[in-house]
Amino acid sequence: MKRATLKEVAMLAGVSTATVSNVLNRTKYVSEEVTNKINAAVAELNYQPNSVAKSLRVQQSRIIGLLISDIANPFLTEAVRGIEAELARSGYNILLCNTDSSTDKERSHLETLIGKRVDGLIVSSAGNSGEYFRSLGTAGVPIVFLNRCPEFLNSDVIMTNNIQGAYAATEHLIRHGSRAIAIITGPLSISTGNDRLTGYRRALEDYGITESAQLVKEGLFDIRSGYESMKELMEQETKPDAVFVSNNSMTLGAYKYIKEAELRIPGQLAIVGFDDPDWAEIVDPPMTTVRQPAYQLGVLAAGLMLERIGNRQARREITYLEPELIIRQSCGCQA
Repeated sequence: MKRATLKEVAMLAGVSTATVSNVLNRTKYVSEEVTNKINAAVAELNYQPNSVAKSLRVQQSRIIGLLISDIANPFLTEAVRGIEAELARSGYNILLCNTDSSTDKERSHLETLIGKRVDGLIVSSAGNSGEYFRSLGTAGVPIVFLNRCPEFLNSDVIMTNNIQGAYAATEHLIRHGSRAIAIITGPLSISTGNDRLTGYRRALEDYGITESAQLVKEGLFDIRSGYESMKELMEQETKPDAVFVSNNSMTLGAYKYIKEAELRIPGQLAIVGFDDPDWAEIVDPPMTTVRQPAYQLGVLAAGLMLERIGNRQARREITYLEPELIIRQSCGCQA
C-alpha cells in the first residue's frame, strides 16, 4: 500500500502543508476547528510522519544508542528498563546492541550506531581499553558510561560504589568469624572487576587478615567461570571457609558446583553474592547479596544523557549510587 504524504493530508483537510506541519509538530497555534480537520485527515489516510526525513532536517534522530555488555545479566536488563522509561518521557527511543563483553563487537556496534546518527550513547563497556571512544569527543557525540568505564576517558559515568559494596560483603563474612575468605572476581581488565577486588582487599586489611593469593580467582562474569573458580577453590590445598562471588552469573556457577559437591551452606562454606536477582531468594539457602540500584542507575544515566544533549560543554560528572547488603541465610545469619 502506498504511504500517504503530508501533501495528501493537507489536500484532504483543505489547508496548507505548513499548517499540517504546525499541528503535527505543535510548532504554532492552530484553531481547534482546523486541528480537528487535520487529525481526521491523518486518521483517514493512516498518515505516518517520516521520522528519518525529519531527523535529517533538525539534525536529531531522537535515538540513543545503548551498548550493553551482557543483556542476559538481570542487573543490566533492569538498568535498560530504567533508561528506556526515562528517555521515553522526552520522546527518545533506544537502539540496543549487546556486545557479550567483546571489544571487537563493541567497536563494530559503535560504528553502526554512529552511522545511524544517534544523538548519544549510553555504554556498559566491554573493557578498560577504549581508544575508539576518544574520537567520538571530536565528533560531538555525548557518551554516558554505565557502571563500567574505560580508563583515562574524561566522560560521564553513572555507577554503583563497587568498592563499598565489596567491602560490605567481605566485612560481613569476617564478622561471622570467617578468616579464609575467598573472592571470585570479574575480569581485572574491567573497572567493576578491579573495584570489587579492591573493596575485598581493604576489608581484609582493615581487620588484620593477610590475603592469600590462592583464595583470589579471576572469573569472566559468567556462569562457567563461576563454576570453574569454585571448583578450583575447593579442590586446592588452601580451602576457604567463606567466599564472596562478585556478580550474579558467577554465583549461579558457584552454587552449581557447591550442590554437585554436596557442600553445606553455610555450615561448610558461607557465601555472599553481588547483585540481587530474583532467584537469590529461591535458592537453598537463600543468598545474602549486595544489591545494586539497577533501575535507578538507568534512570540517572538517561537523565544525564538528556542534559548532555542540551549542553555538551558541561563539565563531566562521575556519580556513585550506594549499594545495599541484603541479609539472608547463605552467610550464616538466621532467618
